[in-house]
Amino acid sequence: MSTIIDQDGEEIDYATAVNLMDDEIREELHAEMALCTDQQFFDAYIERHYAKYGEDFTI
Repeated sequence: MSTIIDQDGEEIDYATAVNLMDDEIREELHAEMALCTDQQFFDAYIERHYAKYGEDFTI
């Protein structure tokens, strides 16, 4: 099980986070960031999620 740290400093399961992500944002980032850590991907995702929805990505 891979874990990451969310924007609140909480440890969360990466697979759970991925399952809750917006498909369009997730796929765009996957194409752009194929070689990155789970944490780098998550950090980029939360920025894009905020830009698109105007709210934090929460689990």
